[in-house]
This record gives sequence, structure tokens and C-alpha cells, in this order.
Amino acid sequence: MNKIFLYTSVVLNGVLLMVLLGVVPFLLYLSIITNVGFLWFVKSLLEREQRYESEITDIVEKIEAFSDHLENVHALEMYYGDENLHSLMEHSAELVNEFIDFQAKFFDVDVEELEMEYYEQKEED
Repeated sequence: MNKIFLYTSVVLNGVLLMVLLGVVPFLLYLSIITNVGFLWFVKSLLEREQRYESEITDIVEKIEAFSDHLENVHALEMYYGDENLHSLMEHSAELVNEFIDFQAKFFDVDVEELEMEYYEQKEED
């Protein structure tokens, strides 16, 4: 309901400007309204991109935690040398690298920095 009042107000103010002051102020008014609309649209797109980037970063962190957990299980004496676990470890490492590449492709992320953090974390464990 509020949107209807807002749109009606914008249109009526535009018509009033055109009647009272002429076409040029009306075109200026129209330009200002259009620019405000575009600024709102760009702001919403940037917020959406930030949300996507944070969600993908969370997914990468969860996959890295899974990979570390898998390596810890593989290091246990009971499972040491198991080929299935070894292939799962390779697969999880490939998956982490795929997500890092995805982040580098679509977001402003330094791939070398992410890889260094990943391998430093692995060395600490």
C-alpha cells in the first residue's frame, strides 16, 4: 500500500513540476529519480555479491575442516594405508582447490594468499 502512495506521489510531483515550471525541470526531476533508482539497484547487487562471497567462504572453510578431519582419520593406526580414505583425501583436496579457483574467478580474492593459508594450516596440524 505504501508503494502505491510513493509511486503516485512521484508521478503527481512530476506532473506538477511540468505544469508549473516547464519541461526542462521535469526532465531534471525524471533524471534524478532514475539515478536514485539505479543507485539503489547497484547497492542491492553489491550487497548480494557480498552475501554470496561470504557464503562461499563459509563453504570452503567447512570443506577444509572436513579434509583435515579425513586426514586425521587416515593417520590413525587402524586406517593407515587404506586406499579408500586416501582417495577421499585426494578428492577433498581437489574440491578445496576447485572452490578456491571459483572464488578467484568470480570474486576479488587473491588465490595465492588463500593457498598459502591452506597449506600453512595443514603444516600446523
